[in-house]
Amino acid sequence: MMNNAENPQLTIPRVTSSVSLNLFGEISTDKMKLEDWFIVPPFSILNSSTKEWQQKKKKWMIRINDKAQVRQNTLSRCGHEPHSKNWQFMAIKGDTTSILDPVMCEIILSWFTNEGFKTLDPFAGDAVFGFCSAYKNRPFTGIELRSEQVEFNQILIDKHNLNGKYICDDSLNIDNHIEDNSMDFIFSCPPYADLEIYSELENDLSNMSYEDFFKTIEQILINTIKKLKENRFAVIVMGEVRHKNTGVYLGIIPKIIQIMCDVGLHYYNEIILQTPIGNLHMRAGAYMSNARKIGKQHQNILVFYKGNPKNINNHFEKMK
Repeated sequence: MMNNAENPQLTIPRVTSSVSLNLFGEISTDKMKLEDWFIVPPFSILNSSTKEWQQKKKKWMIRINDKAQVRQNTLSRCGHEPHSKNWQFMAIKGDTTSILDPVMCEIILSWFTNEGFKTLDPFAGDAVFGFCSAYKNRPFTGIELRSEQVEFNQILIDKHNLNGKYICDDSLNIDNHIEDNSMDFIFSCPPYADLEIYSELENDLSNMSYEDFFKTIEQILINTIKKLKENRFAVIVMGEVRHKNTGVYLGIIPKIIQIMCDVGLHYYNEIILQTPIGNLHMRAGAYMSNARKIGKQHQNILVFYKGNPKNINNHFEKMK
């Protein structure tokens, strides 16, 4: 019998697999699938309910260990319909206060930054994005109004010897801390109007009237975009909120898009973060029966680009 060496046409190529380490120091093999190259497939919907996503999230949260410990007094809307007598605010425990998803942060950083890029968050809030950014070697600067949150976040960053800095101030004063055209990436998840009340501070966005909320967030975003270099991305994570009296949407998403476009950015990608159902199935029936409202199971990730989109390949590394 003729072997493969004697007949080159019958030679079967050997499939080799080099071994490397992933972000957490675990062994990984050659990249073969979209998930291997891009963490998750680069589709417009990110499903955070998958087993793989939740496993990765658990690893991140063990490292970050931010369980909203310094937001124990956060107030959240509760009750039935926003125009009913039962619509009110209640204190919520730290384990149910909203926290950024670290896997989402990892994905956004991987897709829209290069290693070494300097990142900025004008509404720094919890420690998740700052930790993920610094952990992935993207030096981070965050501005946060609440001193107790700044102290908690900075201690966490310093404990892990990461390159991150939190500034305690009103983001309206960003010009006092950050030079124009000095940042490579802007990320923020601002307060969703009054959906959660974080403090009693007068200049806390979550404490403001809807009119003042939009005026203030517009000015902060205008000032923040000045800090971004040309040919760089900015990402805003937001979700629609219903008016506490009428129950109609405030239109936060289109307003944010308009603000960013008015200062010269391009609306480049629309991504939907599909969140776990949790106890939504227990509430959705009442929402629909009483007011024809759907149960909301997603957040919007709005991606903008400053500069000429045709130049992206000249400023960003190939991912594959």
